[in-house]
Parts: sequence; C-alpha cells; structure tokens
Amino acid sequence: MAPISSTPLTTLKAAQRQLLLKPLDAAVFLAPWPTATPVTPGSMTDATGNLLPLPAAYQSVGLIDKKSGVSFARAVTAAPIEAYGEMQPVRDDITSDVTSLEFEPQQISLLNLALTTNTNLSSVQANSANGEVGFWQPATPQINYYSAVVIGKDGTDANPTYIFKIMPKVAVTKWGGEQWTPTNLMSEKLTLTAFKDDALGYAVAHGFGGIGWQKLLSTTGFKYTATTVTIAPMTVTHGTTSVSPLVVTDQFGGIVPIANCGFTPAGGSGLTVNAAGYVIATAGATLGAATISVVYTPTGGSPLAPVNANINVI
Repeated sequence: MAPISSTPLTTLKAAQRQLLLKPLDAAVFLAPWPTATPVTPGSMTDATGNLLPLPAAYQSVGLIDKKSGVSFARAVTAAPIEAYGEMQPVRDDITSDVTSLEFEPQQISLLNLALTTNTNLSSVQANSANGEVGFWQPATPQINYYSAVVIGKDGTDANPTYIFKIMPKVAVTKWGGEQWTPTNLMSEKLTLTAFKDDALGYAVAHGFGGIGWQKLLSTTGFKYTATTVTIAPMTVTHGTTSVSPLVVTDQFGGIVPIANCGFTPAGGSGLTVNAAGYVIATAGATLGAATISVVYTPTGGSPLAPVNANINVI
C-alpha cells in the first residue's frame, strides 16, 4: 500500500512574516467637525505610494507620549437570546459598538490646550505687551466635536507602510488630569470617542498604503486589477525545454496565471511556448538573444498592452 501523503502544519499555516506590521511612528491630526475626510480608497497616497497632504484645517497634536502610544479600544455589547431547553443562545444581536482613541499629547499648543481644557480658544489672543495668554475654563462644559485622522508608519521613510484610521466625528470624553512633577512633562492623557457621521455613514474607517504596502499587497488577499505586467528574462538551452515556466507578474508583484497569457515568439527564433508557460528551443532555434511577446488578459477583462520577455538561447 502506498503511504498516505501528508501536508505539514508549517505549510498549512501559511506564515508570512512580511505581513507583521508595527507602527514605529504615529501622528494624530484633528480638525473642527465637520471637516472633509479622506473617505475613498486610495485617497491618502498618490500613485507612487507617497502621502498626500491632508485638508488645510487638519492640525497635528505633535509629539505623543511614547510609553502609552496611540490606543484604539472597541467596546461591543451583545444581547443573547436564550431558549428553554437549549444550552447555547439561539440568537445574538449587537446593541452597541463604540470605538475610542487614546493618546497623551506632550506639546503645549492652542490645539492641545483646547483639547485638555475642553475650551474653545479660537478667539483667545496673547497680551501684546508681555505675551501672556490667559483664558477661562467653561463652568458648564460643552461637547466639542472634531474630525480625526491618525497615521502610523512602519518601515523607513524610503520604504514606508502606512496605517490609517479615519474618524470623521470624535469628541474628548475622558481627561486623565495633569500631574506636575520635576520628572514628567506637563501633559494629560485624553480619550476621544468616535461617533457616526450621518453625512458619511460611518464612525471609523481603516486603510493601508505606502511604498512598503505596495510590495506586500499581492500577499495580503485583497483583490485588485492588474494594469501592467512584466516578465522575468530566461535562459534556455538549445534543443531543450526550459527548466521552469515563464514568470509573469503584475504591477504589485503578484504572479499572473499563465493560462491568461498569450505568447508570441519572435519570428524565426525557433522558440515556442507550451500551455504551462515553458519555453521550448527547437533544434532549429537561433542561438543568442530573442524575445517573446506576452499579452495578459485578466479574467472577465480586456487584454493589456503586450510586453516582451528576453530569452537567451545557449
């Protein structure tokens, strides 16, 4: 009896270490609500993966306490329904889903003081004689709403992967209080709660982008449309078949199915390509450099512009 073949767990696990993201830097941007937010996919970076500028109203809170970083908490409440004689709930409904943002701004600025004191400081002016600034904290606080964009960055400035959180309507709902000591900055941890923006229809949006993300995209499982392809050059021995098939990749490095490719060897080169993508150098193949034209047709789409593969017959 032939042995039963098995697949090791390491193969089934499909571990991809390149997909482990760690925000090494982050910035929080706030604007008075309602301010336009980037709400469509691809609106945070340009075609090359570089960050696009945010609307002018957004201001950064600046430096953030490193130990606590930026925290996103989600509190979901469900209401399970139980039935007589059943050991498990027969129905469950989510009745509340609240996301909050927590960080500790370290810089003393008008924006951060407005956040930590819950005061509208837009009309406050410094004393023109001595530069002193003073204002009164409201005796009856009002909720002040903001639009928030949070950007995290993994990797280097030359090869960044950006993580985006967009909250079109937030408000400070918890203040950590100040503690004045000679070993700590004068700062205060803030908790902002996200609310649904009725015009946009959501409370929280997520996104990823950047040059580093472009290199990961084909391995993440997200769908996208191939717009260009490239073909790796190949060397094949005269009178034989190549040891591996042609490799066709799209603009993000994803491997294109050979079945969707049409191959046309250069006239008179003596080369052919079989259905599996292997290059065959016939006995009459010309030695030296030759080309094979490749046309990729996405499933259900139109053929892309043809590209050439460089083939070296030895």
